[in-house]
Amino acid sequence: MLEKSTYRDHVIDYLYNSILSGNINHGDRIVESLVSKELGISRAPVREALRELVAEGILIYKPQVGYFVIEITKQQVLNTYETRGVLEGFAARTAINQFTEEDIDTLYEILDNMEKLAFGNKHIEFINTGHQFHEFIFTKSPNNEAVEFTKKLSLKSHIFFNRYWMKIYSPENIRKRHESIILSIKNKDGRKLEETIREHYSSTARKIINLL
Repeated sequence: MLEKSTYRDHVIDYLYNSILSGNINHGDRIVESLVSKELGISRAPVREALRELVAEGILIYKPQVGYFVIEITKQQVLNTYETRGVLEGFAARTAINQFTEEDIDTLYEILDNMEKLAFGNKHIEFINTGHQFHEFIFTKSPNNEAVEFTKKLSLKSHIFFNRYWMKIYSPENIRKRHESIILSIKNKDGRKLEETIREHYSSTARKIINLL
């Protein structure tokens, strides 16, 4: 039995992973009572989780109708990735002096795991490890607002990326793109780091949009 304090987060994880795995598709309606029944919990934490996912842009709410998973459109992709790049790039730049040699080693370890998962087509594990890589960087920022807003865009951008990453990047591409981020950190070049991260996201947006 789940502890009450974890109910809301458990629902968020459940829905997020269901979307990533394809068990729930874009445009599908999410019925509060059905989620409550599937998870064996009351409807209150489900309602809280649905509202949080609306705030994060993963669901939309239509009055008198209900909650729906967002559709993937060119504008949605562009808005999400451009904003993510601006926020994360800024957060990373403000954190440039926080990184130690041990942190650099940690980033390479995470990247090694990402590459291995990409080669193995381990979709959800790869996406979650990519999240670990980026979160390790931007959460070092002393600007809490930038950190929190970047987090809010993380799940949404991962959902878009999960659907298309194998069509736009090889495992070798993925490694090269992330190594350029680590190199900027190693060189203590905050401006280059910010530019690299912004391009990291904007280039992905362009590639996804070309497939829509």
